[in-house]
Amino acid sequence: MEGLSQLSNGVALGMLVVCVGLIFYDCRRDIRQLVSARNVFILTIMAWFLLEASLVPKALTVFSPEQYSFGLVCVGVCIVAFLFGYGSSRGGVFDPVFRRLARIDSPRVLWGVFIIACLIGFAPLLYLAKGNPLLVLEDAFTFKARWSGLFTRGRYGGVRDALLELRMFLRAAVPLAAAILVHRKQPTDRKLIVAFFLLYMFMDALTGGTRSKVVEVFLPIAAAIYWRMSPALKKNAITFGLPALVVVAMFWSAANVLGRNEGKLDWERAASADYVGFEMFRELLFVTDIVPEKANYQLGYTYYVQAINPIPRAIWKNKPTGDAGLQLAKVKGMVAGGDAYLTVSPGLIGEMYWNFGMPGIALISLFVGYLAKSWDRARPLTTQSVLAFTVFAAGLAIIFLSGRSFNMATLYGMLSLYALLVLFSGNVRQQPVQATPRMRQREPELPAYRSSLP
Repeated sequence: MEGLSQLSNGVALGMLVVCVGLIFYDCRRDIRQLVSARNVFILTIMAWFLLEASLVPKALTVFSPEQYSFGLVCVGVCIVAFLFGYGSSRGGVFDPVFRRLARIDSPRVLWGVFIIACLIGFAPLLYLAKGNPLLVLEDAFTFKARWSGLFTRGRYGGVRDALLELRMFLRAAVPLAAAILVHRKQPTDRKLIVAFFLLYMFMDALTGGTRSKVVEVFLPIAAAIYWRMSPALKKNAITFGLPALVVVAMFWSAANVLGRNEGKLDWERAASADYVGFEMFRELLFVTDIVPEKANYQLGYTYYVQAINPIPRAIWKNKPTGDAGLQLAKVKGMVAGGDAYLTVSPGLIGEMYWNFGMPGIALISLFVGYLAKSWDRARPLTTQSVLAFTVFAAGLAIIFLSGRSFNMATLYGMLSLYALLVLFSGNVRQQPVQATPRMRQREPELPAYRSSLP
């Protein structure tokens, strides 16, 4: 990678146009089709990979044209394999989740599950704050440098850090709270409580310097508000509001990345930032350059490390630590005392390649297509249940955040919610949700996403 190369971005721009065309073709009958797992995944690849490849920043010019072209091939294989996996499968793996959601979609049960989630999630915070709720609020509403604050957990934690992970139930409570907020049959006092809870969660995410947490909180809230709109207003919100939101999000992301180490949003430099946090194409080129000549294939090891991540280290003292971010940091020489002092994400496609090469990109993308199809099977149910829609939106947040690389932590909120569903839905008499003519008039079923769910 010596010297600077002249890279032609014509192919990258062409791929970007093709992706936009794929989305527009799917939305040709109804712009609301944009809010699907299929299209969000395509947007994910565009945002994390193709946008940087098209802009060709200086960071890419250290790679040769051949390396740049090979990176685009990797992206292309990912997109094609994903679409094939999506189009050729029926999905269904998430059907039990949404069946259980239908069982608790009543004001009383929904409120009860929310309260239980909050009790579990806030308990360790109050314990560590020695029973002082003001310390919990102060930590959430005060801007702080990244990875700092009263409730920051260590990387290789013990009992304290295991307790702090119970906060995942607060993340599970977010889609529940968003559904309660706009539910017609919920009392006003409950809505005021969940409104304050959502404000707390949003500020806690915003002041912590971690963009992923903000996305996880924002999307379910936006989904609840969107669900209450009329069909015409929904179309206008997507057609005009979504592009404006994307621009604002890019500026906010730049301000967040530039100032998070100082605990602030650096709006002054945001407009001229050459790095906004979505630049994963350069990491893909780096990975394909060093693997397998300078770094061995991981053969699924980084995925294994993430899969066992929920097991507390207090139980498994010698639990492996070499996730993809730490592994890549070591390869780049970002170590102190033999250990990596930060993480560097290889990106979703880079991690696929690092584990299994080009076959890994194809096969894993096929599987992701199947998962996306499974998630989209819930679309008809989301037109009838605001809870189903807020949970569906939380899943879209996970899809988008996975563009950086697979991280089990992004699934913790959803896993906690599923645990609550298993606990509560079994004792609730199942009442399949049937769409009334009025429901169908408010939100017609989207023809591309018919489901066998009850």
